[in-house]
Amino acid sequence: MVFYFTGTGNSYYVAKQMLKKGERLVDMAAAVDAKEYRYTVAKGENVGFIFPVYCWTVNDVVMDFVRHLELEGAGYVYTVITCGGSIGAAAGLLRRELKKRGIRLICAYPLVMPDNCLLFYNNGTDEEHMQVFRKCKEKMMEIRTEVRLHRIRKPLLVLPAKIARPMYHMITGTKKFRATEKCVGCGMCARICPVHAIEMQDGKPVWVKEKCTKCCACINRCPKAAIEHGKGTAKRARYNNQDAFR
Repeated sequence: MVFYFTGTGNSYYVAKQMLKKGERLVDMAAAVDAKEYRYTVAKGENVGFIFPVYCWTVNDVVMDFVRHLELEGAGYVYTVITCGGSIGAAAGLLRRELKKRGIRLICAYPLVMPDNCLLFYNNGTDEEHMQVFRKCKEKMMEIRTEVRLHRIRKPLLVLPAKIARPMYHMITGTKKFRATEKCVGCGMCARICPVHAIEMQDGKPVWVKEKCTKCCACINRCPKAAIEHGKGTAKRARYNNQDAFR
């Protein structure tokens, strides 16, 4: 069983690669929407938590899911946390929250993948993304092998969670998002927003919540590159993991 959260496809791609035949793939955002928190693990089945790190911590959707999770029969539990550089406090924080639910996180892996956070800096060119993705595929195969051999890799709280969580919440505002004249009203941004922070009004997207997860799905996956965040994103490249959604 693999629980995942994704914005632009990196973690979804990894989740599908880690999934063994017959195992269930669970979208944590959809589960939170439906309030589906109770799961039973089949005998011999691994349990994975795969999601991206935001600001060195665990995003609110994943935290909400984990804090309500009821998992019966879990044996080997691991996490793969995708990142642009470091996962900071995320693995240790996940371990702590799962422990409160009676679930032991045995193994944690950071996985560097192409960065999608163009809100605050230039996340690189398409060629640079491809180079990172090629390396990540090799690393992912190593991780998959280790998980299937039930290796033990204790998750560490590298950065204190009490620092990382407030930092994350400082950047989750939606005021700077806007749709430009390139918007054709397709509504994709509203459909893919994991927290329903966007609504279509008069054929245009409107951010109706003060805060979101900052998953960057709306700005990166807009087919017309019609969404901007403040003044800095207009010249920055968008990123989508095309392999994830095929």
